[in-house]
Amino acid sequence: MGGQDYHPRMRPARYSDEDLEQHSLRRRVPDDGQRSGFEHDVDRILYSTQWRALAGKSQVVASAELGAYHTRLTHSMKVAQLGRRMAERLERQYGGPNPALVEAACMAHDIGHPPFGHAGEMALRATMDELHFADGVLDSFEGNAQTLRVLTFLAAHKYPGHRGLHLTRACLDAATKYPWERAPVDQDPARHVKWGVYVADREAFSWVRAGRTDTAVPVEEQVMDWADDVTYACHDVEDFYRTGLIPLAALFPPDGAAGSDTERETCRFLDYVQAKRARAGEDFDRAAALVMMEDIGKRLAVPAPYSGSHEDAVAVNRRTADLISYFTRGIELEVGGPAAIRYGAQLVIPADRRAACDLLKELVWCYVIDRPALATQQHGKRRVVSELLRWSHDAPELLPPDRAEELALHGDRLRAAADHVASLTEDQALALHRRLSGTGLGSVNDNVWL
Repeated sequence: MGGQDYHPRMRPARYSDEDLEQHSLRRRVPDDGQRSGFEHDVDRILYSTQWRALAGKSQVVASAELGAYHTRLTHSMKVAQLGRRMAERLERQYGGPNPALVEAACMAHDIGHPPFGHAGEMALRATMDELHFADGVLDSFEGNAQTLRVLTFLAAHKYPGHRGLHLTRACLDAATKYPWERAPVDQDPARHVKWGVYVADREAFSWVRAGRTDTAVPVEEQVMDWADDVTYACHDVEDFYRTGLIPLAALFPPDGAAGSDTERETCRFLDYVQAKRARAGEDFDRAAALVMMEDIGKRLAVPAPYSGSHEDAVAVNRRTADLISYFTRGIELEVGGPAAIRYGAQLVIPADRRAACDLLKELVWCYVIDRPALATQQHGKRRVVSELLRWSHDAPELLPPDRAEELALHGDRLRAAADHVASLTEDQALALHRRLSGTGLGSVNDNVWL
């Protein structure tokens, strides 16, 4: 293995030379004592064009919506901050995981997401499945698999002749949420819906796993995943309370203020969750959910809808901070031995915290994602994404230079078209759709995809 040795104070503890090797360059990061290999990972993700593009992609609602909603970028920033803070506490207590490595994995975890969030992802998948059907091809589109593809193939760094961001093996491993390829629906329905590796990226994935053939994930991924869940639950609920869509005042009134409105709204919400879980074939303990809501209410109780006053803003921030503390301060590690961290440690999250977090996330689905106003928007989003994919596939001359170069490398028109559409911000997707459909031709000087 080439590269310079690490400055003794910069080598991350409990990580091997294999963990610190860079993808595609096959060497460790040359180090002058200023940054560790994992700190290089953070910086390379931060300076990538794909990271910047997350500012123009949905977290829940469209990135162009009026109001201070989280985008995919601000969500990822908060996941990274929270993941690093949890890792710092765990490192002080257990000797790992490395905080910079967790931060890098958190920054990268959504970098493969397409425009329009879940709606865009489902449109890409459904359209690819339809276009692949005649060929009997199983592979399709998945945001997590696209993340690995961006980091190892689509993104560009500073080394000519090498693709990807040249992140460390440990970083790529920690950013891979579902370490398997797509399975046929009749063999494994869950892995038909969620997977983290495309067939085209098998070689990169094999290198990342360094010979592992199981589906275990390292502890850094576990911290990242919990930071993602907590951020989603806390900050998205905060967003939609501020804009009046989630009725927290009715669901979680101050002590002694509950009345018929609270009972009615709680019943409506729990009916929604119970029906959703039943459709998924999952059990739902309604009595336990009521107890959880009472517990959440101790930290989230609000006396009235959000007014926009400074006092209300302070109160919302305090409640969000209390919730985040509740979800993160009870975590522990089960460590297999004094030298074990990556695959020898397991993040332990109290069961009541995980269940409460899942219930909070359902508030966003009940009051925002499944409301008719968003459903009509999502219909339009899916149409835009699906038509862009079809047009780019049928006329590859429409691809921008980088995707045309990619197509010349592998010859897969559908994958190159999907990579193109997935890379667009929402404003770019809408502008390009207007241009290609003839409803708004724009200008010959427009570079809507660059």
